[in-house]
Amino acid sequence: MNSCNVCQAETKNKCSNCNQVAYCSVQHQKQDWKSHKSNCHPFRVAHNELLGRHLVATRNIKPYEIVLKEAPLMRGPAQISVPVCMGCLNAIEPNDHITCDKCGWPLCGPECPTLDEHKAECQLTEARGQKVNVQEFNGPHPLYTCVSTVRCLLLNETNPANAEKFQQLESLEQTRRGSNQWKADLASIGQFIPKFFRTQKFSEEEIMRAVGALQINGHEVPTSDPPHVAVFYTASFTENSCVPNLAKSFTKNGHCILWAPKAIKKGANLSICYSDAVWGTADRQRHLMQTKLFKCSCERCVDVTELGTYYSALKCEDRKCTGLLLPIKADDWNGCWRCRECQKQVQRKYVDGILERAGKDIQSMEKTAENGFKYLKHYEKWLPPQHYHLSEVKILQVQLIAKDQKELMVLPDEQLQLKLKYAKELIELYEILAPCEVRMLGTLCFELHSAIAEHTRRVALQSNLSPKEMLEESLLYVEKCVNYLQYESDIFVEGHILKQAKINRDALRMVIRIS
Repeated sequence: MNSCNVCQAETKNKCSNCNQVAYCSVQHQKQDWKSHKSNCHPFRVAHNELLGRHLVATRNIKPYEIVLKEAPLMRGPAQISVPVCMGCLNAIEPNDHITCDKCGWPLCGPECPTLDEHKAECQLTEARGQKVNVQEFNGPHPLYTCVSTVRCLLLNETNPANAEKFQQLESLEQTRRGSNQWKADLASIGQFIPKFFRTQKFSEEEIMRAVGALQINGHEVPTSDPPHVAVFYTASFTENSCVPNLAKSFTKNGHCILWAPKAIKKGANLSICYSDAVWGTADRQRHLMQTKLFKCSCERCVDVTELGTYYSALKCEDRKCTGLLLPIKADDWNGCWRCRECQKQVQRKYVDGILERAGKDIQSMEKTAENGFKYLKHYEKWLPPQHYHLSEVKILQVQLIAKDQKELMVLPDEQLQLKLKYAKELIELYEILAPCEVRMLGTLCFELHSAIAEHTRRVALQSNLSPKEMLEESLLYVEKCVNYLQYESDIFVEGHILKQAKINRDALRMVIRIS
């Protein structure tokens, strides 16, 4: 039995959403809703020595269910940023912006809807007695390196409630202290802020703690161009997994939406990927160690085969052998690699030579379908079909082989079959490896749906039949697309794909009903 949150009477009934607060009646639940609403989530904050604070599901979470919607505590320019408007955080042009009358920081215009967010550093800059003068616009500008840290430091003045929450976030200051990154941050931010703003308002310790909290808890938010950084309080408690159970989307105004692409069982830890789930394990591990200061031990990272996909493997150096090379030890991707069939070992230098060349060739390649085919043909000598470099190029191929419906209708059959093949293989691969990379998966599903629909049209023209099974397969993938992209704003390309996918879905349902 539990005590009612209003009258303390014993009851068996709990809030059906969070499964944590009890009520003896519907009336008392309604009465308490205003105070309970902000904390009513299908999870609780737990703590242990290994993970620190983390989120645990308090009930079964259904597929596609929103788990958390949250506004940022603070948002600002990325640490490495071109000049941006200090209101909306979008890039500005040399000849198409204004400067703040009080402080001189660039703005996109007087009508910018988010100018209030500029007030904090505006007052601090005005107090220094000299306006900012940004003249260079063609690359990252050093002045912007410190802006988001300044906004974090000024939360006490701009939003005391958010400041209290920000102070609770982990900064890993003691772990970071003395590292090369910490020393660089000390020079470019910790020592720069007092000198540039001519203020003793913040101690070096306060500044460096804010820098650490921002780097450890910051999220890249793509609602501006370039993307900006934001800190979310509750979302910061999600743990890392390279096969996470939560996807992350953003509203137009930069609020975070965490939702479940698949069902999550009660008692499961809630996770997002702190790195990029489409990278290979060595790159993810390196990135996590550099930016978050830990080594991941999720189910994907401790399995050299990456859940049986061999996503980072190489083909054996012996061309007569059909085996694959992988690290001898799952926790040492920088050591020797060994063929899992003939047991032949190679040094990491051999591996690096192939991977570096393959990566550089993708970067330098002019992105055309013809060049993509050449790349795949060349590197299949060393890389297995699902390798991350080949998969990256296949994603490009799916998009480049017929970029719109008109091109799709005149596409040679051979290339249409390749588009179908690549899209199916990629969806199958990433639904295993990166099930929460919803924007990529949604886009691939839309491309596959379109290709199947075109293939169906051609079959129907040749046989005077309407192959219902093919129509149903096309419908399956457009419905998947809608599910994956359902929380994407129309300010993103994926939001426009979602709109078209809904139209196509409804039309297909009608065709299938009458066929």
